[in-house]
Amino acid sequence: MLNAYQKISDQKGRGLSGKEDMRKKMEPYLWMAPAFLIFVVFTFYPFLQTIYKSFFMVDQVGRIRKFVGIENYLYILRDSNFLSSIKVTLMYTILTVPLSKVLAMLLAIMANKKRRLSVVYETCFSMPMAIATSVAAMIFQLMFVPSLGLINNLTGWKVQWLTDARIALLAICIVQIWLSIGYAFLFLLAAIRSIPADVIDSSRLDGAGIWMQVRRIYLPLISPTMFYLICTDIAWSMMAMSLVNVMTAGQYGTMTIMQYVYKQFTAAGNYTNANPASIIAFVLAFLATMLSFAWEKKGVTYQ
Repeated sequence: MLNAYQKISDQKGRGLSGKEDMRKKMEPYLWMAPAFLIFVVFTFYPFLQTIYKSFFMVDQVGRIRKFVGIENYLYILRDSNFLSSIKVTLMYTILTVPLSKVLAMLLAIMANKKRRLSVVYETCFSMPMAIATSVAAMIFQLMFVPSLGLINNLTGWKVQWLTDARIALLAICIVQIWLSIGYAFLFLLAAIRSIPADVIDSSRLDGAGIWMQVRRIYLPLISPTMFYLICTDIAWSMMAMSLVNVMTAGQYGTMTIMQYVYKQFTAAGNYTNANPASIIAFVLAFLATMLSFAWEKKGVTYQ
């Protein structure tokens, strides 16, 4: 009797432990389920719907009219405005992403050592991330005004910053670089301060200058953080539109891909062109991000 009772107790115990194990395994998925559901409804479903509609003629209210296959893609790839927007987007990304990260790293190295006024200049360096893109765009738009703007008045220049096709994109890139520095500075400052001080001191004793320290110590040790910042900023820049929309409305050689898409379905109600343009924008952003992953294998040190 005693042995039989003991066997039944053991079986119940194993049953309970099995249920507890199942609960523990399911718990992370249950916590993630609400976010995943929102992601599916507001991201995956619209994305798949856009892919589907990109193969159809669509009217001004988004209703499908006729299947045309890849004809929509062939049409916009012959559109000079769309091809120009691809060039502008790539130039915008190439100009803003590397330079903003280099400047943020230099500021982080300068702010590495704790001082009495550290709180003040650290706050100033990170301030741009607290300013909305639209607000920054309007402030710089006023600064770039040729006759009354602060920049021309201080320098004595007569530059048409936002109406000259040769420099309008450069002016917008300057604003984007300034906006990106604050976010990157906080991450890189934390990464640099995590480097052991004795490593830096030893390099100084061995005669390493600041350039050698940056090349041989700082860059390898902060490379995972830098990789994350570059990846996210590439994706953001490839989909950029806010600054362009406020400052130039896509005129004077500043139309990005997303500005092109925006104009297609707001100004003309042309969903037939907007849908395939959106998919091409996604593919280009995906390829650019994958290119940064190729750098990860050789340039990122996880040690």
